[in-house]
Amino acid sequence: IGYPADDVMKVLILNPPTKNLRFSRDGRCQSEENAWLDVFPPTTLASIAGSVREKYDTKVIDCMGANISYKDCIEQIRMFNPDFSIINTSTPTIINDMDVAKNIKKETNTKIIVYGEHITAGYKRILKDFPQVDYTILGEPETPIMSILSGKSNVNGVATRKFEGKIWQEPNLDDLPFPAYDLLPRYEYPLTGEKWMFIRSGRGCPYNCTYCIMPLMSNRNARYHSVNYMIKQIEWLIYDLDIRVYMFWDELATLDKKRMLDFCNKMVDKGLYKECKWFCTTRVDFFDEELSENMKKAGCKMITFGIESGSQKVLDKNNKGTTIEQITKAVRAAKKFGIKTIGHFIIGLPGSDPKTEKETIKLAKKLKLNFVQFYIATPFPGSEFYNDAIKNKWLVDPNWDHIEQGTAVISYPNFSARDIKKWKDRAYRSFYLRPYAVYSLMSSISAKKLISLPRYIKSFFGWMKK
Repeated sequence: IGYPADDVMKVLILNPPTKNLRFSRDGRCQSEENAWLDVFPPTTLASIAGSVREKYDTKVIDCMGANISYKDCIEQIRMFNPDFSIINTSTPTIINDMDVAKNIKKETNTKIIVYGEHITAGYKRILKDFPQVDYTILGEPETPIMSILSGKSNVNGVATRKFEGKIWQEPNLDDLPFPAYDLLPRYEYPLTGEKWMFIRSGRGCPYNCTYCIMPLMSNRNARYHSVNYMIKQIEWLIYDLDIRVYMFWDELATLDKKRMLDFCNKMVDKGLYKECKWFCTTRVDFFDEELSENMKKAGCKMITFGIESGSQKVLDKNNKGTTIEQITKAVRAAKKFGIKTIGHFIIGLPGSDPKTEKETIKLAKKLKLNFVQFYIATPFPGSEFYNDAIKNKWLVDPNWDHIEQGTAVISYPNFSARDIKKWKDRAYRSFYLRPYAVYSLMSSISAKKLISLPRYIKSFFGWMKK
């Protein structure tokens, strides 16, 4: 990357600071730091930066990853004096993010572009309530943002006070430059302290789970990078950036089985499996022993399944489209070839009650998962769950700051918000206060990180009990 000429437009790409907690703002999971033991790398922000820096003087400030304070962030922006400021947002931080935008506008008179799932779902309200915002991005942001920067804002993927485009999805992901991972601060895998990165080989999911915001963003249109694109990207990460641990942050990494097997074969043929380790997320109905065996050979160490509930009734009511039998079979397939497993569960989904949550806890323990996350059902704007919550008056706390995966804001006639929180706490205690879970954690943590374990435990269980 050369030095930009003096007359090249300056573009800021910002993951904003917050005054108290740190948050992950990226895609389907919008959560505070302690939900994952740490914040995770913002893949969309990096992808935007990868496109923008090809033409403009680009500055990335990731306040979450670099622990940059509110005051220091504003000072850095004032000194850079950007022509455009692109701001990452999320539902639980939206008021904070709009306050940051207001201060940036005051200090620099920059044009403000905001993106994120909350923006896509509520852009009309954002444009009405926050005059500091000039452009809102609808859907995937790279191409719409590049259009705005080139002077063409009346395009799909953009909404202003005078124009409203349709939600945009990138038609050919390989046309995008590599995300600018090199412009992000150092992120560390919480259990070992190794440099790691969230990367995406695909976008979208063809399913329609009621609680998920991805149907809004992708219209159930799953698209993937070519295998060659991903292999070249991993080679760059390994040999140029010395980043050797990755989480594939796809909604459904194994949807195309042939593609995943091809990727694994190339990882083995090029010897890359010796140089890195990777994790991925997927559905239980798109995972089997053949995938497990080949992924393990290719360097996959852990897989995350969106299990959601141990009750078939709850799974069916929320359009998950999976069965308890498929869940059991997928976890067994991973374990057979030595891939560690994480199960994600949601407490308080529509149709839940104390009986169904007992089934969930029982299943989580029976599966002998290495790790679990128990989230509280969160009605993110843009999801079917949010619309149902408004219609049925389930939403008892409409404060945006509380619409995140650790706070109970939903209350049903037979299952109150208070009880939902209690069952989340009970689920964590029941799973982790067992010899098996303790052993699984201790066998995964590095000696380097043992010293940090008390802090992680304290912060994690503090989040759990909030």
